[in-house]
Parts: sequence; structure tokens; C-alpha cells
Amino acid sequence: MAAFRRFCVTLRVIGTVFLAVLSAGDLVSAAQEPDHDLHELAKQAGGKLVLSYTHRSTIYLDIERLALDSDLVVVGRTLGHRARLRPDGKFVTKDFWVVAQSVLKGDVSGGHTILVSLPGGSYMFPDRTYVYVKPNQYQQAEDGRIYVFFLKNKGSVYAGHPLVGTGLFDITGGTVQPADRWPSNPLLIKYKDKPAAGFLKEIERVVARSTKR
Repeated sequence: MAAFRRFCVTLRVIGTVFLAVLSAGDLVSAAQEPDHDLHELAKQAGGKLVLSYTHRSTIYLDIERLALDSDLVVVGRTLGHRARLRPDGKFVTKDFWVVAQSVLKGDVSGGHTILVSLPGGSYMFPDRTYVYVKPNQYQQAEDGRIYVFFLKNKGSVYAGHPLVGTGLFDITGGTVQPADRWPSNPLLIKYKDKPAAGFLKEIERVVARSTKR
């Protein structure tokens, strides 16, 4: 844990959320967040709630636009995570401790540990009611894997890039696996299963070009 305290900033994924609430076998759809918090919904559902949602706000046509719109691009390994209930009680995230193995863009030094908040996950309330937030067409991050994180800096507080999936790429196995699995995602179509080495070099090139402008 001492390593986690060396350098720890919070990176949060934000954006528009479309919800489908599954409780007691029923499916209720909504085009916005529910009026009641997740704790209340879990109690109404009998103590357990599965919330399935579609979270997309920006679709990037190519990696250059994504990189240019990001303040921080980091290759890092996830060490572990914890569930976190958003302060308004309407959403759950997984907060990952990530060792930055290399920094392709931004002011974070390689080797430091950062805290990255990604959408989805499970949370148990003090009364043992339970909620699971499940992103649709999105491969959630896992512990012990290597990812390319695209993130945006909001002033003095870091925030994850306001999109799901297109800002997160698993390269653990040597190939690119975008987290955003929507079939229409241009970055999924172009980069899925491509060699990770070439993917990283392309990011480096577009970042280098942007610094010369």
C-alpha cells in the first residue's frame, strides 16, 4: 500500500448514461438516471438489483482525435480495485490502482501509481442490500492486466475521458482489445486484434505531431 501513496490522483469516467433496470425479473428502461438512488431501488427490488446501462457520449473516428482530445495517455498495469458508490448514490464505479508503466502523453511520471475510476461494478450497502451496475457492450477492466488509458484533466483534478470503452484498450496479450465492444465503434473495427506494438507507435506519432503544432 505504501506504493499507492506515492502518487495517487483520481481519474473518473463521466458522460451520458442510459439505463435499463432489471429487478425481480422485470425490465424497466429509462433514457436517464433514475429519480431515486440505487440504495432505494435495491430495497424496492427485494435487496438485490442489477442495473444494465448504455454509457456513450463521444464516438471518435480515429485514434488521433482521441489522443488529441486527451490530456493523459498512460500504459499501465491494474494492481487491484475497490467498488465506490458515487456521492449522489446513483452510480457505481470500480476504482483501480494502476502502475503507470509508460506515459505517452501528460504530466504523470512512469512508475507512479494512480487511481483510475471506471464505470460499473458491484456495491453492498451497510444493510447488505446489493447493486450490480453492468455496462452493455463494454469489457470491464480486470486486476493484473495491462491497458492503454485515455484520460482527460479537469483542472487540478483528473477525470477519466468522457466515454466508455474507446478510452480503454487491453494490450495484455500483445494485441489490442478495445473495451468498447459496440460493433459500430470505429476504433473497434480498426484496431481489434491488431499488434499492440504498432498501436502504441501510432499513438506516439500522433502525440508527437500534436506537440509540433
